Amino acid sequence: MKQAVWTGSEINFTETQDGPPPPRRRDDVRLRILAAGVCGTDVHIWEGRISFAKPPIILGHEFVGVVDACGPDVRRVKPGDRVKCDSVVGCGQCPSCRRNATQFCPEAMEFGITVNGGWAQWLVAPERNLYHLPDTISDEVAAVMDVEVMGAFRKPGICTGDTVAVFGAGPAGLIAIQCARIRSAGTVILCGTRSERLALGKRLGADHVIDVSRTDVEAEIKSLTGGRGVDLAFDAAGTEKAILDALKVVRPQGRVVLYGVPDRGIPDFPAKDVVLKDLVVYGALSDRTGWEELIELVAGGRIDLQSLITHRFPLERAGEALSIMRDRRDGAIKAVLRIAESSASAPAGARKQVA
Repeated sequence: MKQAVWTGSEINFTETQDGPPPPRRRDDVRLRILAAGVCGTDVHIWEGRISFAKPPIILGHEFVGVVDACGPDVRRVKPGDRVKCDSVVGCGQCPSCRRNATQFCPEAMEFGITVNGGWAQWLVAPERNLYHLPDTISDEVAAVMDVEVMGAFRKPGICTGDTVAVFGAGPAGLIAIQCARIRSAGTVILCGTRSERLALGKRLGADHVIDVSRTDVEAEIKSLTGGRGVDLAFDAAGTEKAILDALKVVRPQGRVVLYGVPDRGIPDFPAKDVVLKDLVVYGALSDRTGWEELIELVAGGRIDLQSLITHRFPLERAGEALSIMRDRRDGAIKAVLRIAESSASAPAGARKQVA
């Protein structure tokens, strides 16, 4: 089996003599992996910044596959079906799982982070984690789909006409501006530091973009909103500056969503301002729900993930993919590992091919 293994210091591509793994439980499904995403979390694991990811492990928590074999209790999928796999697996029985908060299951595991993931030819997953895909979604787009950003918007809600500021123009922020549009935001403002990403954000639906390295973001947003501030601020960056700016620019009684994960604490977190402005602040480790809605939105073209994919690599070059993503070379936003072929190939005009 071909696989890319994080050893604790590097990514080793290996090809073993092992055959496809058998389904272990009665509701297990064996997948032949088609493509897998490479994201910032993978970079952080590679750098040793995620303490609960222990080497050696096959990375890859974003992936798409074809059903190859099924346990005897499997009913919803069959061999040949192309499916998206939710990477977070819970026990299915505990209080957290019953309220769809699988991420808080005491027995939860996550492919590519706490157990072997999708940077390999094969993977076995429970049927309950699989979702059918239409042919209109390509393998590479299916690989990078995730419900987290869309789920984060369910908590604060968006009222028709709301002004929304998104901080961070990486993949999460670029998806967030599209989610804000879908939820009927009136004005969407994207704040970031990279001109090419801000330009893409403008094309994906942002009304205004602000380079926070060149502009006083608080003054600019106050100017754009007539001094009022935004109704909702969404932090997709996880930096101290982005979080503090989000709290500054939101109007009194507004909402702030903290989606990005800070590397460290914020010593001067303005708790007093949160109280005196009567803000509602949401953490956003979102429940693993909404896959059917997300698939419908992507298939219908209302969420554009294709434009985020800038680089493609074979599995053998997973280490190079991580390096490019870490350094953000050549305009890197999102990379995909191509592992096997299917009828849902990349669409014409796809951006950068790294063969």
